[in-house]
Amino acid sequence: MKGKNALYLAALGAALISVIICMELRADAPPSLSPPEEVNQADSNGKYLQPVTLRIGYYTTLESKWPEGSSDTFSDNRYTRRIENMLNIRFVHAFEYPSSDYTQKVNLLISSKNIPDFLLVTEAQFKRLAEAGMVEDMTELYEQHASPLLKNVIQGFGPRLMRRVTYNGRLLGIPSTIPAHDADGVVWIRQDWLRKIGMQLPEAITIADLERVAKAFIEDDPDGNGIHDTHGIQSTSSFLTGTIGFNTLDPYFGAFKAFPRIWIKSEDGNIVYGSITANTKQALGKLHDLYEAGLIDQDFGTVKPDQFAKDISIGKAGIGTGYTSAPMKLLAGSVKNNPAAEWDAHYIVAPDGKYYTRQPDPLGRIMVVKKGAKYPEAIVKAINVVADLDNNAPGVPHVYMDSPGTNWSVRPIQATFRKEQTVVNRFKRFKDAADGKLPREQLLEPDRKIFDDYLKGFGQLVASPQDWAYVLYQYHGGSAVLSSVNIPVYSEFYGMTSTMENQWENLLNLENESFVRIIVGDKPLDYFDTFVAEWREHGGDVITQEVEEAIAAIKRPAYVDKRSDE
Repeated sequence: MKGKNALYLAALGAALISVIICMELRADAPPSLSPPEEVNQADSNGKYLQPVTLRIGYYTTLESKWPEGSSDTFSDNRYTRRIENMLNIRFVHAFEYPSSDYTQKVNLLISSKNIPDFLLVTEAQFKRLAEAGMVEDMTELYEQHASPLLKNVIQGFGPRLMRRVTYNGRLLGIPSTIPAHDADGVVWIRQDWLRKIGMQLPEAITIADLERVAKAFIEDDPDGNGIHDTHGIQSTSSFLTGTIGFNTLDPYFGAFKAFPRIWIKSEDGNIVYGSITANTKQALGKLHDLYEAGLIDQDFGTVKPDQFAKDISIGKAGIGTGYTSAPMKLLAGSVKNNPAAEWDAHYIVAPDGKYYTRQPDPLGRIMVVKKGAKYPEAIVKAINVVADLDNNAPGVPHVYMDSPGTNWSVRPIQATFRKEQTVVNRFKRFKDAADGKLPREQLLEPDRKIFDDYLKGFGQLVASPQDWAYVLYQYHGGSAVLSSVNIPVYSEFYGMTSTMENQWENLLNLENESFVRIIVGDKPLDYFDTFVAEWREHGGDVITQEVEEAIAAIKRPAYVDKRSDE
């Protein structure tokens, strides 16, 4: 009986605490006022009766391409016109910074307390704004104006995502989302070169396989010009990321079940930073062996990140790493310059036969509203439109379907709001269509052309390198994602702690420098132990403790739903 009474009292106490919290939240909330007559009203579809103008921060990118003959611009295009037609909302760019400068420029604006009314920020920037009291409370506005689809998208990622955009139990930003398997690491290899050297590879390969290919590509004259001028494994100064980059060394770590740059659980259940594990040391030892044997580009640490495709494009390299979508940036130049070039996707497996893929942070940039800005709910309405586009909502036209080079980054809201399984489901539909399990008519309208292109064959598609690259991405890159041995590896923590905000950049520099020195042989492999000791001493241990505390905090409610007390 004592046990039952204790349970009853505990439950009663929890219920009373919940009621008290809700009462306190209502007491702290601003009083609900009837809108004055001059307030701009909206119709039943959410469209404002009078035009609403939103001042928003914006970044520009040289990669954006408009349809041939189009007069569209960053401030006036099919996305902006769709939102204006649907909601009577217009966007004005408070600033336009190059994408490479965006984060730094926004940091300066935050420091000067001079942010525009609407702004996409990183998680670290979000915390600064929240602590300074510079952004609007979006809790009730999100509940009232977010569409069911948008809520479904965000809630589909679980409470962790929402937790990261709350402060003191209140929702202060709208999170954009990154789907699972959006950045699985793939090794792209020239198949015509493989045939010339008399070698065949399965889709799943090992480090030993790649070592043999790299050696043959360097020594056996795969381009047939009679000169030893072709390369093996290439990389740039950005050789390691949290998931995968263009021509990075990321996939080679997965072959050793090493997961640098993310937080994982050790065998004893403790949280550990993946870059300081014994498996990462083992991977670095192998990379050093490859470098010493001349199989890794001897200048990899000094090659600029934006030069990742230079040797591939001119036909001097036949191995490249990148996302499943990498063909569009990494390989298209190759077939443009040589239509005979053939590429295929491979993935490196560990000794247990599994293909371990570090997954991206599901949280993209966060949309915040400057405290006191007019029409804060308007940005939620506009994001609803973006979510419809991102998730192919029924009846929604596909913007720029005729122009694959015009991507979502030209939108006034430069973020995506996609469901967690968006990428996987699309690959699955393409595969089912190719296998005859899904009629063409049941594919989404913009995907039908891609399927038709696939049926034409890559030999015919090389006349249009971008079409060739996109089909290669969806079918061959997609095959790696759908593999039964693909094991997604999620970080236990994706956010920023207080010590990380001050120390993380220094620790990353220490990590990069130490890893490069080990790979090139400037330091012996056991120098890794020195790196680990320095990492822990200069803030790593403190950060690890903060990460553990942050993970425990995720178990608390993300924010209080206003409807929970009704």
